Amino acid sequence: MNETLETPCDQGEIRTLDDGWEIRFERRLRHSPERVWKALTTPEGLACWLAEADIDLVPGGKMDLHFRQPDHEFMPDTPDRRIQNNEVLVVEPYTRFEHTFGSNALSVVRWLLTPDGDGTHIQLVHRIPQGWEGGRANVLSGWRTHMDGLEDAIRGVRHLWDWDVFLARRSAWMETLA
Repeated sequence: MNETLETPCDQGEIRTLDDGWEIRFERRLRHSPERVWKALTTPEGLACWLAEADIDLVPGGKMDLHFRQPDHEFMPDTPDRRIQNNEVLVVEPYTRFEHTFGSNALSVVRWLLTPDGDGTHIQLVHRIPQGWEGGRANVLSGWRTHMDGLEDAIRGVRHLWDWDVFLARRSAWMETLA
């Protein structure tokens, strides 16, 4: 079964696979692949837009994330909800970075960076396992909301998380996926 759903504003898409789903986001950033890479693969860069990170940037290395969004009933500030242990899978500087996500070996995120004039075309592809059916809206709206911070992260500025934006996007995706 190959069904693809996307929002009207192309704020991400989800495609059904035989063993789960694949979500995809694309952006064009006005920064070099080297600067975008730093935001995706260094503790300093990741802390600005995704989570505080301890990362060993080699295949098989660890990528431990500690999410620091403000405490919220949706995600209380408790270690079991906020700490995530992942594994680095592929490291091809400035072009491709892959890692597990959600402490699940079947949940794999692939970042592809392509030079594009004076900037970089970035693509996020996240393969999520079938067991995550109930969490698809969370994953889609989470990545979309986190990716809002990439531009700030590239400039070394911490992007603040907005629960209202996340929850509105989550509601929209829940309707789309129903």
